[in-house]
Amino acid sequence: MTDKNFFTSLAYLILVSLITLVFWTLGMEMIGISIFLVAGFFIVIFVKNSIYIIPLFLNAMFMVSQTEWDLTVIPIYAYLTPIVLIVGVIIHIIRFKVNIFRGKFFLGTAVLCIAIIVSSLVNAEAYDMTTLTIIITCIFILFGYGFFANTIQGDNTLYLIKVFVILGVMIALQVCIYYVKEYITTGDIQHALENKTIDLGWGLSNFVATYLIMFIAALTYFIKKYKLHIFWILIGFFEIAMLLFTLSRAGIIAFGVTSIMLILFMFVKYEHKLNLFINLVIGAFIVSVIGYFAREYFITIWERLASRGLDDTGRIEIWYNAIDVFKANPIFGAGVFARVVEEDGLRLFHNTILHTLASFGIIGGVALLIQLFSIIRIFFYKFNHEKAILLIALIGANIHGMVDNVYYMPHYMVIMFITIAVVENTNKIDKLREELLSR
Repeated sequence: MTDKNFFTSLAYLILVSLITLVFWTLGMEMIGISIFLVAGFFIVIFVKNSIYIIPLFLNAMFMVSQTEWDLTVIPIYAYLTPIVLIVGVIIHIIRFKVNIFRGKFFLGTAVLCIAIIVSSLVNAEAYDMTTLTIIITCIFILFGYGFFANTIQGDNTLYLIKVFVILGVMIALQVCIYYVKEYITTGDIQHALENKTIDLGWGLSNFVATYLIMFIAALTYFIKKYKLHIFWILIGFFEIAMLLFTLSRAGIIAFGVTSIMLILFMFVKYEHKLNLFINLVIGAFIVSVIGYFAREYFITIWERLASRGLDDTGRIEIWYNAIDVFKANPIFGAGVFARVVEEDGLRLFHNTILHTLASFGIIGGVALLIQLFSIIRIFFYKFNHEKAILLIALIGANIHGMVDNVYYMPHYMVIMFITIAVVENTNKIDKLREELLSR
């Protein structure tokens, strides 16, 4: 990281997430997000490096404590957020003369947005506010990536990892607080576990699992790089326990696959393997002792997961349906509303690739391929530990995305674009160093 100030300090990152946790717990996100919005607005219009607004931006996404709003009392931040962000970004672009139409991920993102827009126009029975909203959302996504890709400055990979680590702790605490509230309200956590009632407001079971997978991956970097192995290991086990409490079978399986990469990351080319292994054993023992006193909850979790076994909960049928939809609409797909279930409304196809093909056709599929090649180019240039762990975080989320709706969720897309933008700008620093050394 090139600059050191309050906004890059660990104290700032912890403070922002602590504020988020408090406002989320109290159900006062209207106030909390408004505060972050005002702070972020002034930072973005006065500070050239946009990295400093990322902790506020990411934390605000996880502050929403409820989603069942009465249409007559929609919170004011729902209207103000996009307006204030757009105004702030426009001022920043004009003031600092930023060209937002650059970036190695820009082409893949632009093609995907074009696929979504064209598919929506082709399949729309009538052009209404829904069509307009889809178009505006695509433009917002494309310009959002372009903004961060061209306004983040310096090597901020470690900074982003720190943000992810603290977010992981906060989300794990949210899961814990959710069940504590259940106990205070009903005196029965077992019922919540048996019926998988978890709802953090900003996300249900599967969504929570996705971000825990990503942020546990980031924590693994701390386990390897910092001397206090046992401290970070215990935090990691706590987050894994909270991942189990999400009761997301797909998320737990995805983490199991991702953990293979994390274990390799920790031990490959590491001088103190024995010390790390001993600390992992000690951490596992401590957590096992603590877990013993809460064993009835883990038994309930195991029984719920085991009772469903390898049951695909209808996903295979949904995937076949996606293939049929794609065959019927191979070029442009069937649009955003390709899968509408009569009793539940809009639903996705529980697989990133199949959903893209069914909804946005071959054009959407090409966009995903372009994005994949772009990610390979971006992350494997001057590959190091920081890029490796951020890449594993993205891979872990997308493993989950093979059986759940991940890729097109707003939280994930924001995190993905910011991660890619950070790594891209780190590459610019690396290339500059190469040029200076070659002279």
